[in-house]
Amino acid sequence: MRNRARRHRALAAALIMACTPAAPLLAQCGFRQAFTRPDERGTQTVTVFEGDPVPALGNARPLLFITSLKVNTDGTKISYHQDDPTGRRCRQNPASAPCAINNIRNAYRNPARPESEFTALRDAGYPLPRTWQVLSDNIIEKNRTTGKPCITPDGYLVSMTADVAVNGGFTRVGDCDPAKWIDALAVPAIVVPKSAPALPSQFVQKGVGKRSLVVALSRSATRRIVSGIVGDLGPASEIGEATVAMNRALNGLPETEQPKHRQDAIDRFQAGRTAVVVFPGTQSVMARPLTAPRVAQAGDDALTKFGGVDQLYRCIQQEVDPMF
Repeated sequence: MRNRARRHRALAAALIMACTPAAPLLAQCGFRQAFTRPDERGTQTVTVFEGDPVPALGNARPLLFITSLKVNTDGTKISYHQDDPTGRRCRQNPASAPCAINNIRNAYRNPARPESEFTALRDAGYPLPRTWQVLSDNIIEKNRTTGKPCITPDGYLVSMTADVAVNGGFTRVGDCDPAKWIDALAVPAIVVPKSAPALPSQFVQKGVGKRSLVVALSRSATRRIVSGIVGDLGPASEIGEATVAMNRALNGLPETEQPKHRQDAIDRFQAGRTAVVVFPGTQSVMARPLTAPRVAQAGDDALTKFGGVDQLYRCIQQEVDPMF
């Protein structure tokens, strides 16, 4: 009798456990608010969180922020075209070609100046030194032989990036070969703020640099995960800019899809609210060459060492944003 009663109690306990909703798994990333950064030229603020040290990543503490992403076109061959300085030609006439996906003023020393200053330089044959008083030689590559802007045979200005995609790439600056730069159409990457005298970059202070590994995640309703790198250190008052390739993947567009013109890059490629995780430290710096498959593999490896994508979504929802 005693054994039978014991069996009945065990069976009842098992039934109660089976009928009781399972407790949600607890996240253990330790994300806490670390600092804030200005965005949209200081009109908005983005909060950055810092997680617990990750032993498998050299005890680095990942950084996380959530924001919408703007489109970065640097390094792509079709960024700037000398006959389409506004980036609107293909919008006005879809049959036109070739077309740019960015406005030439974004390659100026002073972006507030009009496009007419560029067309005057173009029509005059890019006179020196006036050309580089308008254009920035940190954005447009300078031909080491002529001193004038590098222009491809089909009329595109060669757009530079802050880092190079191949070993020895910096020694080739001036050869006008776009292949040495990080192609925004192919490599998922983000831009993080650089340090300014009045506004130091906490990202840099915490060990983030060019080619640091990144994982970007769309909201859980779509759940798209994109591995990438830090491709550039940009303006101190901006955060949340990503390459065409990263925005395209987060929006679920085909890999072959490219912006047709500047407004198309904004309308179809800018990703919505996105969680971006940055892995600081030298152990998370991507080695060259920088190709999309190698970046994807490196980012996937870092995410696995972190604890996996399910763990990351749980941490975001439980520690940062329950609606993500």
